[in-house]
Amino acid sequence: MPDDHEAVRSLEPGEIVTVAPALVDEMGEYLYVVIDGFNDPRYTLARLGGDGYQWPNVPREHLNPVAPERIIRVSDKDGEAAYVAG
Repeated sequence: MPDDHEAVRSLEPGEIVTVAPALVDEMGEYLYVVIDGFNDPRYTLARLGGDGYQWPNVPREHLNPVAPERIIRVSDKDGEAAYVAG
């Protein structure tokens, strides 16, 4: 869970994030890359290692910046590569 500072700071393109539990059913518990923040505090994300699909307009309060020491490759329910923090 981000601290108060993390919850309010803007995210930069290329940052790795996870999504809050409110979005896990839709997006999964994977790592995502911030594509852009042109609509800050809403961001466009793509799943790290995904097929290029982008989720636009994700509110900042649903994003948790992470700096995992390890990134583990897994397969999603469709058999496609995905990555999680290790």
